[in-house]
Amino acid sequence: MFTRIRFFGVDTPTGVGTHCSQTVKALQAFEFQDIQIQLIKHNYINEVQAAVSDSKDSDVNIFFFPEEYANNLKGIKIYWCVFEASRPNSGYEKWLESFHYIFATSKWGRDIMLERGMDGSKIFVIPEGVDPKFYNPYGRPQAAPSGKTKFLMVGKYEQKKGYREAFEALRMAVAQGAQLELLTKSDWINGTNAVLHPEFIQLVQQYQDKFSIVVYNGNFSREQIRLLYYSADYFLHPSRCEGWSLPLIEAIACGTPCISTRFGGHSEYLGFLPEAEIIKTTLAPVDCKAYKDAVGHSDGDFGQWAYPDVSDLTQRILAAAARPGASGLVGSDYVRQHYCWNRTADKILHFLQSRVSGASPTFADRAP
Repeated sequence: MFTRIRFFGVDTPTGVGTHCSQTVKALQAFEFQDIQIQLIKHNYINEVQAAVSDSKDSDVNIFFFPEEYANNLKGIKIYWCVFEASRPNSGYEKWLESFHYIFATSKWGRDIMLERGMDGSKIFVIPEGVDPKFYNPYGRPQAAPSGKTKFLMVGKYEQKKGYREAFEALRMAVAQGAQLELLTKSDWINGTNAVLHPEFIQLVQQYQDKFSIVVYNGNFSREQIRLLYYSADYFLHPSRCEGWSLPLIEAIACGTPCISTRFGGHSEYLGFLPEAEIIKTTLAPVDCKAYKDAVGHSDGDFGQWAYPDVSDLTQRILAAAARPGASGLVGSDYVRQHYCWNRTADKILHFLQSRVSGASPTFADRAP
């Protein structure tokens, strides 16, 4: 039987840090008597070295990055992977040589790995979540009439987020008579620094005389982010692909209706939306140099993205602008019930109880 579950990750307010820290907190809330839950900061070498020295056969080690030092640890080793295209990140062919199991955050992610020839018997869907006690519609203030429908985009500026398509669709909607305003929180958060990307600044300058744009930046608290979700009539999410998209699920949980694509990990929790309410897209090869440089495939195959149709997005914005008081309660109820962090923790425990015994499995299929 396992006696310790150790997470190798980070505790930060965005992205993988939230994924890691919220899962740890949800598991710790079970108040086990015989099982320890630990968070080891993967980028702190002293913590990692101590964890390797203290490694035991009864450990379960869960990683948020495909760490090379995983081979030095005893016990069960699991990589909880997140990727953002129809081909996983570089090195995926060898993940199962270092890890006994793979957790995918979505059925979409698992299907992608199966299509790429990975062993499906070792890949399991463990979704991320949302904090339903914090992100919920119950403290949502009644919006004061402003004469403009407010659309919100939250997420660091990247090509795959669809900012350029969104700005052009908003311009076209205004040209057809829509009264609207765009709110954005699109800076890159790195520790204590919050930086607006030069390309995003140029984009705002290009469109600021076409429609109203309000740019927020800086290190916002959770309370400030929640108020931002509350302030919008619609959350705009024309992303080409996502690993999960915490801002989208948080906004939905807050009761903000969304206009979204559905290609990537976020497809896991958009089941409450019928296909007719999803932005039309076209699948095509990834065309972003920054993404290609980061992922690093040497054979030129970076998978595909789902590119949003600007005309279709324009029509959805026009329809939304005609009903600024639309309710997002259905989506909020759905994601808070099915994708909270407590359910994530429960799924992990169920997996470990059903799959993990006292002895560590061997890598019988590992290449010599």
